[in-house]
Amino acid sequence: MLSCFFFCALLTNISIATDRANTCTGPRRPCFSVEKKLLGLLGLPEDVNDAEIVQLLDIPEKRIITTLLVRYRKISSAVPKLVQIVKDSNTLLPEKMAAADALCDFGNKEWVATIKPLLLDPNSLVARTHVKIRVAGLLARAGDYSQFEIVAASIGDNRKWVRSMVIKALGNFRHKTEPVTDLAAELLVSLAITDPSPRLRQRAIYSLEKIAKVKPEATSYVIACLESNLDSPDRTLRIICKGMLRMHGREPKMD
Repeated sequence: MLSCFFFCALLTNISIATDRANTCTGPRRPCFSVEKKLLGLLGLPEDVNDAEIVQLLDIPEKRIITTLLVRYRKISSAVPKLVQIVKDSNTLLPEKMAAADALCDFGNKEWVATIKPLLLDPNSLVARTHVKIRVAGLLARAGDYSQFEIVAASIGDNRKWVRSMVIKALGNFRHKTEPVTDLAAELLVSLAITDPSPRLRQRAIYSLEKIAKVKPEATSYVIACLESNLDSPDRTLRIICKGMLRMHGREPKMD
């Protein structure tokens, strides 16, 4: 169980970090401090080229951090090696998952044939642990929404790290016409308004925003959640909600 917790926590943190990077604007400057940290962890100079980074994917102990750097820099030349990592039977599960997430960034779905069977096998580590939430969300990123119920079933879990995984996964169930998108949006609204953690409410709103970008009708849900949290005792959440409301053309009430 300890290893399962480690897998889930590690993979969730990777995804959150990468999401933050993807919200940066400009060539690479706003994310420079994060990128510099990753380079430091890998012992690489700032002028390292893409080929040198991709080579580090061959080193197991550096693989997950390297995968993060690949995602930050959007190094598409890493795709063949990432596919190899997923398919290698000797690769550890966290490495497979990190590689699959990176492959989704590049629109590659070759990982599905290897990872999905792990979810469907009741005896696998994935199916028997909360890693299944992560896999269900990854499948949604690849356009396979068939495992929605796995995610929805854990929405009321009393563990914050599990709900964080749920929120992350729900944001991937975004499609213009898939009925499951509306269900995902409704669950995110519930989490954004009622979750006891201000940070998770914030993440739920961000996931809901992802859905709204694909399905504009969900924008009204986003606005409702922002307005609902304007009186939150958490100052950071209040500030974020006010700023986001202004971005949506709504002037929030003043303190």
